[in-house]
Amino acid sequence: MPVGLVLEGGGMRGWYTAGVLSVFTKNKITFPVVYGISAGSINALSYISGQSTEESIRVLIKYTGDKRVLSTENLDKTGSAFGFDFMFGEMFHTITPFDYKKFFKSPVRMEAGTTDMETGKAKFFGKEDMDDSFTVIRASCSLPMISNIVHFKGYNLMDGGYSQPIPIEHSIEEGNGRNIIVLTREASYRKSMKPEIDSPTLHKNYGEYPAFIKDVLHRPQVYNNELKLCADIEKAGKAIVIRPSRPIKIGRCENNPEILWKIYQLGIRDCTALLPKIHAFLKA
Repeated sequence: MPVGLVLEGGGMRGWYTAGVLSVFTKNKITFPVVYGISAGSINALSYISGQSTEESIRVLIKYTGDKRVLSTENLDKTGSAFGFDFMFGEMFHTITPFDYKKFFKSPVRMEAGTTDMETGKAKFFGKEDMDDSFTVIRASCSLPMISNIVHFKGYNLMDGGYSQPIPIEHSIEEGNGRNIIVLTREASYRKSMKPEIDSPTLHKNYGEYPAFIKDVLHRPQVYNNELKLCADIEKAGKAIVIRPSRPIKIGRCENNPEILWKIYQLGIRDCTALLPKIHAFLKA
């Protein structure tokens, strides 16, 4: 029975996932398919290309404080706080060169989740849809209010976390009866039912996309339901859920390298502690 790897997003909490994937890379643990949402989709790129190493992580964390990566200046100039042109341009080609050849030749499939603003439903894209600028990944990470809508292949797209925050349902739908799920919140966490963005602001900025507005307003309930699904299939022995052993108390836009390094190390420690269980699960 195939085992899927499911990676949720979470902004800068994604450095926890990076730590987990570094352990997988070091121990040569692979999966036939990886499902990534938002920051999880970026982590999937490095993991599939075999670049989840400490050296590259140190460089990437160092650059999180660079205004070209994240800043109000970017927002004012381009409409997006995230400097995607810099991240997928100079960073991917010069600072920490991405191994495009290895990524696209890898037998590991990748599914990056976005939100189709017209329908409000999750729209997943595979390697065959990805260009050198990784437009699909930009869409998966484009948060409302601080990012532009991404127009791609006739779709109007934004962050996948607003339609399917944890892509476990998509993995199950694709036939993966067992899954390894990497979350970026501790076991007791549940979202407050208060929407992240109020209705008047949403209607002002995204009034032509009522389905997307509904996604944003209902995201807390959807997320909590997906957490329950993860817990249920874990209890049934159909999943291993790797999650922070302590709360990660940072905002989505945290850029303090020391704090992010500690989050990365937490991911390493938590995953390492679960290695015997993970190996047994994958062999079963």
